[in-house]
Amino acid sequence: MCDEPSFLFEINGSVPSPNVLAPLLIKPEQIQEIRDAFEKAGVVSQDDRRALIESVVLREVASLRELKAVDTRRILQRINGLGSRNPTSIGSAWDNREEDTWIDKL
Repeated sequence: MCDEPSFLFEINGSVPSPNVLAPLLIKPEQIQEIRDAFEKAGVVSQDDRRALIESVVLREVASLRELKAVDTRRILQRINGLGSRNPTSIGSAWDNREEDTWIDKL
């Protein structure tokens, strides 16, 4: 076959370590975007903000600057989801139904 040694299967040779990139730190624009989303959602307490962020990233965070850039999207989705959970409604659940029932069609 081939007379050259195969470095792929060489056990005693030095194996170069893979170049693993660390996640990028959060950018100032992303920090401002998170702060704006908190204000829009009405989350003003620092403890509430920290609890929400830590529930998303699953680790303790002392400052927004400790976040990774990839965390931003998930955090913003959670913050924006706060407003859609509790829609303001006036009246009963029957009055606020979205679909017509068989009674409405009579």
